[in-house]
Amino acid sequence: MYKAAIVAASIALSAFAAPPLHAQPVENETVLVIPLDALPIYGSVVSAWYKQPVYDANEKKLGVIADMLFSADGSINAVMLDVGGFLGIGVKHVAVPVNKITITEKDKKSWLTLNTTKEILKKAVGYKFDKETRLWNPA
Repeated sequence: MYKAAIVAASIALSAFAAPPLHAQPVENETVLVIPLDALPIYGSVVSAWYKQPVYDANEKKLGVIADMLFSADGSINAVMLDVGGFLGIGVKHVAVPVNKITITEKDKKSWLTLNTTKEILKKAVGYKFDKETRLWNPA
């Protein structure tokens, strides 16, 4: 799962965040201390969101996060949510602003929530991933 999340993040980053022409690689630069806000399960790690189900306010599954879209500054600004379908057939990819997804906690459990309905997501614009350009385009 972590390998898939890293691949998805690198694909998204390469599609949206090309480094400036004057940028030089920095050797031996690593993070020595992990920020404390990176530790919660739904914190700042891609693997905590990638391939995770998203539920509505009534705890009914809306879909699964299939991809994460990064802006040029490296922040995640949208996710591609797979909705509908059965066993991978008829799945629709819908773009959802990441700031609309919240973390719900109850009885010491956490899950991702989106304040919408399955019907609204089914009516939303669908996207298809173009492997050649590595971009999501309207279907």
